Amino acid sequence: MVHRIMSLYENEHLQTIIGTVAVLIVFVAFTEMTLRTVAPLVIVFSGMMIYDVIGESYDLPEGTNWLFYGASVFAAGTYLMISNLTSFGGLLALCGLWFVFDGITKIRYGPSQTTHEYVSDLDSGMTETMLRMQTLNVVYQTLRASTKSRTVAEIATDCELTESRVESALKYLESNGRVVQEENRYHAESPRFGRLEPVVQFLVWIPHRVLRPFRRIVVNV
Repeated sequence: MVHRIMSLYENEHLQTIIGTVAVLIVFVAFTEMTLRTVAPLVIVFSGMMIYDVIGESYDLPEGTNWLFYGASVFAAGTYLMISNLTSFGGLLALCGLWFVFDGITKIRYGPSQTTHEYVSDLDSGMTETMLRMQTLNVVYQTLRASTKSRTVAEIATDCELTESRVESALKYLESNGRVVQEENRYHAESPRFGRLEPVVQFLVWIPHRVLRPFRRIVVNV
């Protein structure tokens, strides 16, 4: 009996649920939030918790997370639309339907694009993820500061990294147009829009991301 209680106490999902409920109780008790306004958050949280629990027991196809998330967002938006008759609820429900559509097409046809191997297995841990991100930044900034093209060995020496890490980072940066390879040497590609480059890339990415599930259908028809 004691062992069973301890197992429940150590369950991460149960800890998350208890912590979330405690936070919501505090908000309702000490702020102007009510059970009615908290309901949409509970709906979305419940949908994602159901996905996490099922995902631990079954090998779910890629895209199922968007399906569950979209369904919960649609339910939350529908609740807001019915209870408050606000346009925001309708917009939220529409966004939920898009996530559902994206998840269904991803499950049916697979991802629209292949993820680069440098970032495809970042589930290996937070430490490795941070190390790879830091490596990308160090390698790119080293090339930007250099007045000439550099070899992998030269970059590895300047960055105090192994050649294998530098080479994998360079391949990823090259695939994103951040560096250019000429024979066995690399140099940084200056951003076309300067400091506004991240903003421009994001604005270009939005319509591509919105249309991605539709492109899956068109390509596979």
